Amino acid sequence: MKRWAGGALGMSARAKNALRKRARIAVVSGVAFVAALVTFVLIPRRATRVATAVEARIPDRPDSQPTLNARIAALATIASSDSLLALTRREVAQALAQSIDTLPFYLIPRRDSLTARVAVLSRLIERAQSAPLPSAYRALGSSPEIRSAPIVQSLLDSLATIERERETFGALGGADPLAIALSARANAIGRSLVAIAVSSRNELRGALQPLLPPRAPPVAATMTADTMAVHVQRNEAIGILNAANARLVEIRGRNQEIDRMAAQARQIANVDAPPWAMLASALVIALALGFAVSLLVEVRNPHIADVREAEQTAGTRVLTVVDPREQIVERARRQSDVEAPPLIDVVSDTYRNLYLHLSSLDAPVNAVTITGDDMDIASTVAVNVASIAAYEARSTLVIDGDPVTCGVAGALRIPPDPGLTAVLAEQVALSDAVVFTTIGRDQMLAVIPSGKRMGRPTASAVKKVKEDLQRMSSRYDMIVFTAPLAQTKQDPTTVQPSADVILCARMARTPLRELSSAVETLRGAGMRVHGLVLWNTESPRLRTRDELLAAAKKPPREAALEPVG
Repeated sequence: MKRWAGGALGMSARAKNALRKRARIAVVSGVAFVAALVTFVLIPRRATRVATAVEARIPDRPDSQPTLNARIAALATIASSDSLLALTRREVAQALAQSIDTLPFYLIPRRDSLTARVAVLSRLIERAQSAPLPSAYRALGSSPEIRSAPIVQSLLDSLATIERERETFGALGGADPLAIALSARANAIGRSLVAIAVSSRNELRGALQPLLPPRAPPVAATMTADTMAVHVQRNEAIGILNAANARLVEIRGRNQEIDRMAAQARQIANVDAPPWAMLASALVIALALGFAVSLLVEVRNPHIADVREAEQTAGTRVLTVVDPREQIVERARRQSDVEAPPLIDVVSDTYRNLYLHLSSLDAPVNAVTITGDDMDIASTVAVNVASIAAYEARSTLVIDGDPVTCGVAGALRIPPDPGLTAVLAEQVALSDAVVFTTIGRDQMLAVIPSGKRMGRPTASAVKKVKEDLQRMSSRYDMIVFTAPLAQTKQDPTTVQPSADVILCARMARTPLRELSSAVETLRGAGMRVHGLVLWNTESPRLRTRDELLAAAKKPPREAALEPVG
């Protein structure tokens, strides 16, 4: 079998056929819809039960307030102990410093005075050096430590004179050379005052040096302070603090575990949704699953999707495509059209094209066999081709070779017996089995129905029927024979009127594999396949044998008007 074309065209054909299988999609989608709804209903209930069970296992959170209070109290105790120990150390250090001072008491005031004078002079010098301004220089020169020097008063007078002259320039004298020179002179006087102050400070430090205590004091006096109780209290507070920290770490871990369990319970319980959302989700899932299953089945066993694919698979052309019939109101006004079998279509070009193909060949086909995987379809096509030939004023004979379905009799609404099987059983003559029926107003159609199933015919009976058909072919312009695929072959056991055959297949119903196999089988049996007829509508509803026999017992008019069973 030629493989169906892959790629976009092949997948498009498979998707088209998958959508045509509405019954399969409906069944799968219905089951999936019910399963999805049940799942959407059961899962939230089960999740609620599980979440409730998880919440029931969540322990209470431990109370960390006592531990925090103990930790705060321990920190306060440690801070108090550290403060008390620091105060004790400072007092001991002061007492120790006082205990090693060996300077005579009458020299201590002089040492303190020199120390204060050095501190004041150092502060003024540092101010004059960090801020070289006339005010700083004037404060330094006015200090008692250097004011007594004769040169200092002269320098202060000169500095005052320079300041008065500098003030005459105002704020705009910054760029005047004379103002710049005055500023430089003032700075020089200030540096002189600083040098005099530094010299005086050095003299004071020299006088203070002998009064300072020695660097390596002899034996320092000792002072005892009992801090054992404070240390014991501090160590106990440190132990309480460490225990409180460890307890807080444990509580924090338990709280994290409780938070994790609570989050898990919320996540399990968070599966509910509104009813419309569940219905929409179930519908979407059902439709998607139904289409997916139908597409998967179609991909595994592809069927005919279009004319191109059928011709590519069978290696022969498509002669016509039977689409749904259009109801023509004008055709229902005449009594002959009302009483005609509903499956007869002589108005559209569907079967006319097929008949014209057979009659317009270089060697017109006077006898053709129509077969297929669905004998109801093959019988309908055969009856319509014969009806078109009858409308073309050609004498036509239709032979039904399938006693299982009695398709020709069911399509034309004629009695199925006696038929071809009775002729093969040598119960009746071939001419006696011919039934004439009216198509339209006055077009007559000769029909040999199939008859009921009998035993296997003998070779002599088959040969005799073939000879009779050969003689009857001279009286008919067209013979249409219909038979199952298994019986369509050039063989001594069959009564095929000719080797010409037309194969019927159903769109989206006939697998490509079976179509290719049927064409190869027919050609292997010596048949000439003229082309395909694709059936692209609902299956024809033919009357069964029982319905035909029951209708035969009714009046002709009532039987003709009875709807198709």
